[in-house]
Amino acid sequence: MHRIALAFAVIVATCSVATADTYPSRRITVIVPFGAGSGTDGVARVVTQRLAEVLKTAVVIENRAGANGTIGATAAARSPADGYTLFFGGSSTHAAAPSLLKSIAYSPTEDFVPIGRIGLFPYVLVINPALEAKNVGEFVALAKQKPGSLSFAYANALGQLSGEMLKRQAEIDLQAVPYKGSPEGITDVIAGRVSIMITDLIATLSLTRSGQLRAIATITKDRSALMSDLPSVSEQGLDFKNLSAWTGLFAPKGTPQDVVDKLTETMRGMMAEPDVQRRLAEIGFEAKWTEPKIFKEELAADIALWAKLTKEAGIEPQ
Repeated sequence: MHRIALAFAVIVATCSVATADTYPSRRITVIVPFGAGSGTDGVARVVTQRLAEVLKTAVVIENRAGANGTIGATAAARSPADGYTLFFGGSSTHAAAPSLLKSIAYSPTEDFVPIGRIGLFPYVLVINPALEAKNVGEFVALAKQKPGSLSFAYANALGQLSGEMLKRQAEIDLQAVPYKGSPEGITDVIAGRVSIMITDLIATLSLTRSGQLRAIATITKDRSALMSDLPSVSEQGLDFKNLSAWTGLFAPKGTPQDVVDKLTETMRGMMAEPDVQRRLAEIGFEAKWTEPKIFKEELAADIALWAKLTKEAGIEPQ
């Protein structure tokens, strides 16, 4: 009996070592909780392309959009913890969901292992160019002239909270219009069916450059390095508490630590590559790698911040 137990222990230990040595030995799936064309999807495609090259294996994206990203997050949390399903989570799925929804089918802190934060999405307030407003003050004045006739589109948690904070701080009446994904909301802003949208720079950069949308502010406290000529809402008299949208890579809880460590090491090296940083900047994303330990601490702080701000904005969990 002792010999059998010893043999079993040796087999288990050998398999554990082999996991570190051979990973990855097959295709990796990365779940993205928003649709194709969204900011998260755009970043994920740049990152996973390079990840596939470095790991010398196929890395495919699986878009699972809906419910502010929680559909994709739930699927990722329930996936096998073997390193072959990863998750591109962010502020919507991990910081905001506990405050915006009455219940979610996963725990942002207990059901995932952080591999590292990848960086930040600069968020901008864009309007239909037909509206006679060149800045936040002019838009607020216009909204007060036409109470209830203007609206804001949102497709994720930060877009919703920012819109509600704009309403509350500027004391204006805007109708909130939810969308499943950013592209659909942006399309309606361009068409004039919705007045404004607060969304990521990635989704709007080419459209603002072509004149189809007008950007009038970034929502962070400071200007974005990627759009330094665009004033922040803080500069224009509103305080959004330095709200930001981030994305990071996660694995399901229980993923072998050696696999997580290998992924972290790989991602750390990738995110330091000038070419990766350049490609992300070109689509409007600020690459900024954060190690797992610090990332975990910042996530806990972000969850608390969202709880405070959603309460102040009067947003009731749905």
